[in-house]
Amino acid sequence: MQDRSRTGALVAYAYELIDRGPELERDALVTMICERVLALVGADAAVLWVSDEDGRSTAERVCGVRPSSTGIAVERALVELITSEGNQVINSTEAPLRPGLVQLCERLERERSGAVCVGLQRRHELLGVLCLHRVGVGRFEGWEAADAERFASFAALALHQMTERERAERDEVTGMPGRTLLLRALDERLAGGQPFTLACIDFDGLKAVNDKLGYEAGNELIRAVAAAISDLLRPGEIVGRLHGRGGDEFVCLLGERDQQSLERRCGVLEAALDRAAVPPDLASSYLGVSVGAALANGSEQQAGSLFTAAENAMRERKQERRRSQGRPSGGR
Repeated sequence: MQDRSRTGALVAYAYELIDRGPELERDALVTMICERVLALVGADAAVLWVSDEDGRSTAERVCGVRPSSTGIAVERALVELITSEGNQVINSTEAPLRPGLVQLCERLERERSGAVCVGLQRRHELLGVLCLHRVGVGRFEGWEAADAERFASFAALALHQMTERERAERDEVTGMPGRTLLLRALDERLAGGQPFTLACIDFDGLKAVNDKLGYEAGNELIRAVAAAISDLLRPGEIVGRLHGRGGDEFVCLLGERDQQSLERRCGVLEAALDRAAVPPDLASSYLGVSVGAALANGSEQQAGSLFTAAENAMRERKQERRRSQGRPSGGR
């Protein structure tokens, strides 16, 4: 009966991950994975380590009680083994023969505790490591580690689907939010009904760099300007690219709530970005930015009209700057 109950729980959690996982934001999905595996295996703590593109792992979420210092040391050692040697599942009761690890696991068992770490593998990509702890109530049995491993295969699929969606929603050149994420964030702010500012930032010089040095040099300039804008944002503000590869325009959702502070912020952004640190070989082509913005006043405003107002303001400012600098009004 107990086996049937565990199998039923595993199937239910697996279907939940498959059905809901692709639609969830990262934090919600990671929390779901940790909470479900805690319930499935009867662990006291779950920790999800996530691997970056360079293979480095960091602990992203901890659910449940805090393990002892010995448990944490064992966890880190097991995560290192999985990421470096490709082990799929390691139980502290059957520790691999590594210097210091056996002694650590023996100390953990004397504390009447245990740890299991499972690789979240999708095809040949290690997405992360899921670690479970039992604290002061005994070790994990082999069948419990096996249940955790089976659950991990579904968790890996859900993480993979979420990662693919995130990549599709982000700008490939800068990694910042692309059209889908920007429009979603804009709709959320409009639905909230509170005033905010939508700003369009356009920079001059990209065409000259593309023509003289090639498109990869142009992408390098785009990334430099993107980094400079990001450094100027306040908590909760967003910058992204609406038009994707090759475009020299950025869109920002800013916190300014009245026209006076909007105009002041645009001036501050322009002044700072005119001095942006771009690669030395591109500096002669970079001619600074033009910022135009529109205030969302909290009424029944549409995203399209807000974009149109901000883009018109940006184009007017662009022409003003070109006239003041004695440059032709056309081209980039």
